[in-house]
Amino acid sequence: MEIRKADTSDIESIASIYQACFPNESNHKLWVESSFNSYPRGVYYVISLEGQICGYILWSVKNGFRENTIIELEQIGIHPNVAGKGLGRKLIEKTLDKFKEHLNNLGHNIGAIVVTTSEGNFAERLYQSTLGVTRAAVIAGYGSGNEIILYNNRID
Repeated sequence: MEIRKADTSDIESIASIYQACFPNESNHKLWVESSFNSYPRGVYYVISLEGQICGYILWSVKNGFRENTIIELEQIGIHPNVAGKGLGRKLIEKTLDKFKEHLNNLGHNIGAIVVTTSEGNFAERLYQSTLGVTRAAVIAGYGSGNEIILYNNRID
């Protein structure tokens, strides 16, 4: 298993995994390319098994570059063929420190973390256990249901 910062040669793989994980959305490659181009505000990381990229995560700055900025786990995807093996947890845990270092190198610290997920999604428990987030709000009727906003402003 390898976890590293994504580069432009990974865009196709990320878009393919994104499509497999979120089939109701469209223009997957366009989304990935535009998000990839938000660097240094946003950074993709990928996880691979046996040389094949099987997942990705996108961390981004939510509220501008500030002394203590809010970051967002904007999107994470693990290909359904390898889901359920703890790769999402490893990706979150290993890349959070990498993204903190990225921001520190730009002269910023993390003051809070935000992540959203659909109500009833198993990922809510994963985010709570890995990021220390708790429910801050529910947006009713967002997309295909209710969206849960999870937040942690007590970052170590």
